[in-house]
Amino acid sequence: MTHFADEARSRTARLLRMAATHDERTRARIVEYAASTPDPPLMGPHGIHTTGCSHCRQTMWMQRDLWVCSSCGRMEDV
Repeated sequence: MTHFADEARSRTARLLRMAATHDERTRARIVEYAASTPDPPLMGPHGIHTTGCSHCRQTMWMQRDLWVCSSCGRMEDV
């Protein structure tokens, strides 16, 4: 598969492919997760920076000069 073809896949399709499971309950949970959380930021030259959210304890991504929570949407200054 070419790099372009992999980029054209949806986030849900990529997560299902990585999980490599045929269990319908697990697949349904992955689809629900992908639909309810925002896409991660594009990877920059220094990778993706993450930390824990002080509000809900989920993952926060650094986006430019803000931390943005992947679960509750909370934003914090760097």
